[in-house]
Amino acid sequence: MLDQLYQQVILDHNRSPHHYGSLAGATHSARGQDALCGDDILVELRLTDGRVEEAAFSGEACVITTASASMLMDWLVGRSRTEVETAYERFGQLLEDPERPDDSELGDINHLRAVSGFPARVRNALLPWRTVLRAFKERGIA
Repeated sequence: MLDQLYQQVILDHNRSPHHYGSLAGATHSARGQDALCGDDILVELRLTDGRVEEAAFSGEACVITTASASMLMDWLVGRSRTEVETAYERFGQLLEDPERPDDSELGDINHLRAVSGFPARVRNALLPWRTVLRAFKERGIA
């Protein structure tokens, strides 16, 4: 099962994370931390008309958190807060039920379901999502 955890897609996103770095002109940002494993990421978003125009993350994190953030930043562009909240719920369901079929809306993010058997890693996979939702909330986006 450990080989499933570190699938090639996850490793690729960790080695060369997409949207890594700071985002000039960010309108929203939040820091996500996990004291148990030392993850510390900053998510920055630029929203226009209530939709994510651009997204980036930076910081130090484990393989799963980095891969999750990379996949999520790819997926976020063009999405509204409501779409992100709904997808977060569906992603959480994938992590809770390994028998659940892939969610076509989530694309590559489905690869992270391999962490479902590792409770500590589930927390890592969800950290970027929770951080994005916090960024929305702190700015009061509707």
